[in-house]
Amino acid sequence: MGLRFNPVIVTDATTYSVKAYNSGVLHIFPDLTADITVTLPTPEDGLTYEFWYGGAAADAQDWIIKTGSDNSVYFIGGVVHMDEDAADAEVASVYSDGNSNSQLTVLTPASGTVLKLHSNGSNWYVNGMVVSASAAAAAFADQ
Repeated sequence: MGLRFNPVIVTDATTYSVKAYNSGVLHIFPDLTADITVTLPTPEDGLTYEFWYGGAAADAQDWIIKTGSDNSVYFIGGVVHMDEDAADAEVASVYSDGNSNSQLTVLTPASGTVLKLHSNGSNWYVNGMVVSASAAAAAFADQ
């Protein structure tokens, strides 16, 4: 039996700073009572995080994930968004610009929302799925 780490259960708060020492540890977000701003640690080669939505119903609040540095540390990649209340369950890919987008906003996450983040030492690669009743539930932007 190998080492096991308990997941980080993110508290219901308006801010959360991801710790470098929690690399590789699952982070579970609850059904929040307010939007949460999540700040990633300074990039280090090999840092890896997985964020799950773990609420009992679709959240009415948003996740705003920031790299901690406007434009000089940014997201590379994207996420798939599924609009769960669309008549035909629309699915779309949403990409960062790969050169300056240092903020990812996830609007009203629902069950199935999973984000994976990996640092190459300079920036953050992102991949995952955002499930939401919002038609534009995932958006990249500069801070």
